[in-house]
This record gives sequence, C-alpha cells and structure tokens, in this order.
Amino acid sequence: MKLFNKYSSLSLLLYFVINTSVWGQFDAQVTQHMYNKTITNPSAVGEQQMIEIFGLQRLQWIGIDNAPRTTVFSVHSPFTVGTTQHGGGVQFINDEFGIFSNQRFALQYAYKLKLGEGKLSVGTSIGFSNIVFKGDSIHLVESDYFTPAQDPALPTTSVSGMGFDLAVGVYYSTRDWYAGMSVLHLPQTSIELGDVGDFFTKRLYTLSGGYNVTLYNPDYKLKTSGLIITDLVSWNPNVALLLDYKDKYWGGLSGRLDAISFLLGIKVLNGLTIGYAYDLPITTIIKASHGSHEICLGYEFNLVFDKKNKKYKSVRIL
Repeated sequence: MKLFNKYSSLSLLLYFVINTSVWGQFDAQVTQHMYNKTITNPSAVGEQQMIEIFGLQRLQWIGIDNAPRTTVFSVHSPFTVGTTQHGGGVQFINDEFGIFSNQRFALQYAYKLKLGEGKLSVGTSIGFSNIVFKGDSIHLVESDYFTPAQDPALPTTSVSGMGFDLAVGVYYSTRDWYAGMSVLHLPQTSIELGDVGDFFTKRLYTLSGGYNVTLYNPDYKLKTSGLIITDLVSWNPNVALLLDYKDKYWGGLSGRLDAISFLLGIKVLNGLTIGYAYDLPITTIIKASHGSHEICLGYEFNLVFDKKNKKYKSVRIL
C-alpha cells in the first residue's frame, strides 16, 4: 500500500499548507461506544454503581499504511455528597490518523437526580487537546516542477499545538432504556500548529439511546442501541442489536454508513468484561483494506471496607 500512503500524505499536506485554517472532525470512530457512553457524552459518567476502569484499542483499515489507530482509557465512578448523587472521572484518548495525531485529556463530572422511574444526569467535560502534525513523516515525490527540500512552507519536524476543550450533555436512564444528547467541542477552538497553519475543532452534536427487551426465556435479552454524531453538515449514524445471555455472553451486529460490524463480548470474572468488534467496510475502501479490529476491557469494582459485604452487583445497560 505504498502508493496509497504516498498520495494520501500528499493530499493531506497540500490541504494543510494551502489553507490558513484546517477544519478537522478529529474525533475517533468507536464501534463499541455502548460499553462506555462517556466517550461521546460526559453526563453518562458514573452511570454504573461502582468504580470502572475502561480501556479500548482500535486498529482501523488494516492493510493501509498510516491508517487511524485509537486508544481510549478512562476511570470514572459515582459518588455521593450528603444526600445528592454525582459522577466523576478522567478520560484520555490518543488518536493517530495519517500525519496527524490528537491527544485529548478531560475531567468529567455529572450531577444526578431521581426523576420518575429513572435517573437524570447533567454533566460536563473540561480538558484540552494536543494536535501534532508530523512534518518529519512527509513522503513526497520530487519532480521537475517540485522539490520538497526547497519549499519553506513544508515543515521538516513535528509541530504541535494545544487548545482548550469543553463538552456538555444530558442523560436519562432506567433499568430498561436510556437516552442522551451532548455537544462536543463547544468553544470550537482554533489550535495553532507553529507557523504553518491552524487546526479548527468544529462543534459536534450527538444523540444516543437504547432499549433492552427481555425475551420469553428471561435468560435472553435483546439490547438495542443507537448513536448519531453530526456537525449539522454531515451525519454519522450507528445502530446495534445484541443478543445477551444471562448478562454474561453477548453477540450481535452494528451498522453505519461505511461498515457492518460484528460484536462479541464476555464477562470472564466478576466485574471484568472483554468486548471485540470487527468492522467490514461496505464502501470502495474494501479494495484496499479487509477491515478494522477493536478490543475493549472494562473492570468494575467497589472499595468495600465492610468484609461482610463482598457481593458483586452491576446494573450496566449495554
């Protein structure tokens, strides 16, 4: 795939250099978003009843050089202050795509109150994004009309810039269903990358929801979920249907505009969850890549100081 790498790097570079400001919808694409909704909605932080450590690794478009690679790590938990309920946590996302990379760090908080049969959460995420343009990774072909070494506009080293990031959201959940919405990159920060240009983080809007259906045999449940991400110009919908057995094994399908995904998951120990997704491209990119792989790990636990109470309990809605 060297040919693809050469021309994709060239097109990205020309777009970066020609424009004084570059717009980047740089949010990582995640198939298993239903396992950790705080990736797209900060108000879902503390949804579970215990402390959760979550990690995800995604390798997109296997077979293509410099294809996106995404790492997600978060720790979050519910807590109480007096008679009020809250959720809080930290989140780190590292996303590499072509000759760009984006590291995001955020503190997340949600205020929760009982409403009807469920719980309403209002939350925010405050942090920063660090964008890196890898000028030393540019590979351009010299010709009679163009010599990269003689072009002062082309950086020969990596350049980076950091900007403030803020997100807000609302989230409502019951035992059987949930719904939420959020606004990401609220300030629409322009991040300066040295002297060669700016990276503009455009505002994104998300809508999410899911419903659990208990079948005739109560050991089995159908778990549906949906997520829409948009900048009001383009739309990225994702829907999933999973069959769950005894809240321990599950599998199913997910679909969006560019891929069909196959998902599997298992709880191997109390509190430890492993999930895997394979994305099969349904666009012309399938000619260059045979798909994407994504694996996630989640562990939920309580800091129990009473030795008489060691029972594990989780009401997580997938």
